[in-house]
Amino acid sequence: MLNEVEKPEERKDIFMQEDVLMTRIANGDEESFAQLYELWRRRVMAYAFRSLRDIYEAQDVVQETFMQLYRAAPSYRAEGKFPAFVLRIAGNLVRLRFRNKKNVDSLTEMLDDESQPMPESLSYSPEEGIINSIDIDSILKTIPARQKEALILTASGISYSEGAEMMEITQDAFAQLVLRGRRSIKVKMMRMSDLS
Repeated sequence: MLNEVEKPEERKDIFMQEDVLMTRIANGDEESFAQLYELWRRRVMAYAFRSLRDIYEAQDVVQETFMQLYRAAPSYRAEGKFPAFVLRIAGNLVRLRFRNKKNVDSLTEMLDDESQPMPESLSYSPEEGIINSIDIDSILKTIPARQKEALILTASGISYSEGAEMMEITQDAFAQLVLRGRRSIKVKMMRMSDLS
């Protein structure tokens, strides 16, 4: 099991690889752009879809994120912080869509639309396997927006440091949001299981 977990030095090498790719993209290397796209498109898509709950909007966010990334390549500073950079772009695009839909204050209102079910491959269950009969999406609608955003980010495979940079808070504050969100979900799941 230990060999399945990425070691910190392996993570650092990946970030350095992304920095090299961004430098090459700045010099017009299309193949490097394609490589970077393949490395990150799924994570950006998972984040965008979990946030927006609309597959077409999420696809637009992915496309716009990589277009902005391509344009920003010449000014990108290679400091091993690519994940925060790309996710900040995606996060800004997601927030812009919320503003455009006049839902600035809450992610919850956007999750009220049940017409777009979440694909199985992107489904999220922080207490996976405990209570399969409980609808996690319904519970997510009831927790505070910042906690939900932090949970969505971690469920998308974003590290605490990346999520903190993206939400423009400290890593400790991000960890607290995730912890509170998980506790809220666990309490609500326990209450729902008691009612069944």
